Amino acid sequence: MKIFYIANARIPTEKAHGLTIVKGCEAFAKAGATVTLVLPRRKTQFEKNLFETYGVARTFDVHYMPTLDALRFSSSRLAFFIAYTTFYISVFFLLARTKKKDTVIYTRDTPFLLFTVLGIPSVLECHHVFAKQRMYFWLARRAKGIITISQALRQKFISAGFKGERIQVEPSGVELATFALDTPQDTARQSLKLPPDSPIILYSGNFTTMGEDKGISDILRSLSHIPKVLFVAVGGSEKDLARYTEEAKNLHVESRVILKGFAPQATLALYQRAADIALMPFPDTPHYRSNMSPVKMFEYMAGGRPIIASDLPTIREVLNEKNAVLVPPDNPSALAQAIEELLKHPERAQEFARQAKRDVLAYSWDERTKRILSFIKLS
Repeated sequence: MKIFYIANARIPTEKAHGLTIVKGCEAFAKAGATVTLVLPRRKTQFEKNLFETYGVARTFDVHYMPTLDALRFSSSRLAFFIAYTTFYISVFFLLARTKKKDTVIYTRDTPFLLFTVLGIPSVLECHHVFAKQRMYFWLARRAKGIITISQALRQKFISAGFKGERIQVEPSGVELATFALDTPQDTARQSLKLPPDSPIILYSGNFTTMGEDKGISDILRSLSHIPKVLFVAVGGSEKDLARYTEEAKNLHVESRVILKGFAPQATLALYQRAADIALMPFPDTPHYRSNMSPVKMFEYMAGGRPIIASDLPTIREVLNEKNAVLVPPDNPSALAQAIEELLKHPERAQEFARQAKRDVLAYSWDERTKRILSFIKLS
């Protein structure tokens, strides 16, 4: 099978979608598919190419298509339209001269499903149903199969009249080997120049999604209840680093907060080894309740550190009372109490961590991709 993974995205990027797209391509290739990742030629601040940035093998091809990168100069709708349209035209001509036999389009962007007119079947991976649902579902009907990252998203398609057998739920994944470190905690802390004795709670990954807080505000507020704990967050943009630095100062907890920018996965894994607890206290919003499958969740599970997470439907699809501590969202005091309890009972904390590490085996990129390929062949 030949797969064209089409993504209208700037890659490499500091955002999680870049990692998941690249890891998906690597996993498809490892499973035996011939993979071409098709991207717009856009400026990026990363000096290394995507293979080096994400630490993946060169097992698939990458085509950067000619694009008028108007987004370099403006974030307006016109700039987006120019960039998207020129990329779209470039991709059309690429696919028009491609052999159609045993070829599949795989994409997250519904407009590319129109390329089925070229005789190439397509598969949609859905991470979000956009506000203009009628147009979104009209385009989605051109897909031979649909992958959603949550049960809630699957239900949206069914409610719109799609047959359940056309839709498969596949949450995000993880590269198990990257996070299965056995580095001792004190060694990890020394390497990262972190205090050797303070209890450390960790948040890794993007600090916000589409401008929405992902729970860091609640973590900062919880610190007033747990005065001896150090909070470390890794993965923020410059804008978000400034935002939460100011928030920590306003809450008078800045002396117990360390905020870091983007880091490769190997470094994130080391931060996990240095931490005592991994956090993801997402707020209760429609996006986090229905439209997410956070990569950090699977990285935390693979890293062997106890997890405290918000009790939301999307989280409960993977985590439960046996492999994590689930707390009410938007509740800093409940979060602080859960942190305190795990620090007081390290044996119980490790029971959660061990169970999560067993459960995450089903969510490796390789296992996820095998299921998707089987679904594509049967669709």
